Amino acid sequence: MKAIVDLAVATLGPVLFVLLFAGAFLGLVVGVMLIVDSPRVVRWNYALNRWYSTRKALRPLDESVDVKRIVYRWHRVLGVVVFAGALYTLDALAFSYKTGALVRAFRDLGNPAILNLVFETVRIFLIVGNIAALAASVVLCFRPSLLKGLEAWGDRQYSSRESTKPLEVMRYQPDDFVRARPRIVGALVTIGSLYVLITLGMLLR
Repeated sequence: MKAIVDLAVATLGPVLFVLLFAGAFLGLVVGVMLIVDSPRVVRWNYALNRWYSTRKALRPLDESVDVKRIVYRWHRVLGVVVFAGALYTLDALAFSYKTGALVRAFRDLGNPAILNLVFETVRIFLIVGNIAALAASVVLCFRPSLLKGLEAWGDRQYSSRESTKPLEVMRYQPDDFVRARPRIVGALVTIGSLYVLITLGMLLR
């Protein structure tokens, strides 16, 4: 696990450094421009300001896909497949699941006793879930109509577009604040950008 973390740091570290440096340099340019020529920065903001709706992008994911007809038509085949998968998973959880090996692999993340408790809880949860899948697969093979009550209870649609609707409202308060106080904001952005650039430069030594 430590080797993976070291590899991620060695790979992503230079990329993050370049991104921070480029962002700080751009912030310095914008800050200085806000001080000396704020109307030009406002025009840039107006030209670059675009609205991208996530609700429109997520619309295909919110469309219901009805698979009940396929399930009931091929209920025996699907029941056998689910039964075989659940049986194989139960066998692996009962005889091949090695909590100790997982604890040793993730020992850098926390206390071994807590990790062992977490992995054992996940194991028990998976065993219970696969036993339920075995029962459901038998019912699906021989009496799929018994699942209709459970299906009617669980067949509900939750729209992600509705939950993210408040995030789609345009908020112009930051733009108005900058337009009202361009020099103050420009000075703060310039100071912050210079601080980041100097700090990054010291890291190169």
